[in-house]
Amino acid sequence: MSLQETEKYAFRPYRKGDAKDLIDFFNKTHEPLAGFVPRTLKYWRWCILSRPNMDEEGIVVAFYEDQIVGYAAVERSGKILEFCYNRNCGGELIVSGLLSWCTEYASHHGASSVKLNAPVQDAVVRQICEDEGFTEEPFPSLFLRILDVPDLFRKLLDLKKPIVEGSDETILVDLAKFPSWCPQHVTILVHDGQVAVSTEKQAKPTVRIEADISTIASCIFGSKCTLYRAILERRLRIRPLRKIPRALKLLSFFQLKKPPWFVPAADYG
Repeated sequence: MSLQETEKYAFRPYRKGDAKDLIDFFNKTHEPLAGFVPRTLKYWRWCILSRPNMDEEGIVVAFYEDQIVGYAAVERSGKILEFCYNRNCGGELIVSGLLSWCTEYASHHGASSVKLNAPVQDAVVRQICEDEGFTEEPFPSLFLRILDVPDLFRKLLDLKKPIVEGSDETILVDLAKFPSWCPQHVTILVHDGQVAVSTEKQAKPTVRIEADISTIASCIFGSKCTLYRAILERRLRIRPLRKIPRALKLLSFFQLKKPPWFVPAADYG
């Protein structure tokens, strides 16, 4: 990158009125990541500005000419709560600049270290952190529980809008170890190539699936279990056996095939 191009980048502290633009930028850059939860102004203020160890001076915004290309929010203790940048616009320069600013800010407030969590597949952040002498620590375990299986299925169908070839099917999913508020049965209906979800138990399903809710969650979110592994371990039972390929094809519509899960520190720290 030429010196003339580098001079088009600038970093400045947060100003009143930046919040909406930063939230829009966060949602745009994090939407492709599994575990993404859209930011709202109310939530962003709560998880960033309302922290006792955080103030507006701890937010830095990166610009390319007059366009926001990154920002970071760091506590006085050195914990970076959010770290976003445009990967298609001088990523290395932006990451390096944001990290340098956060390090200087934390040091000024007496912090002995700076802590950043980033997506595991982010090679730019990883390389810059290694160059700057950061060390990598294991990430704490996160536990996830589905509150409403039918509603989750419906939202995944709305997201993917699958078209199914072949005959109509009525698939009854029997859920074991389900919470008291969760329906014990979920029916997946295939008719004229369209897929729908119902909580009504069908008397004569063409396919019957038995699994506990933990297995369903693991298969959907890709954590420690796949559909094929669940069958081999007998955690997922499909009858009749000749319908297994068809059932697996339909269940695959409910899997999230995204990059590994990522949760910003602002959401849990």
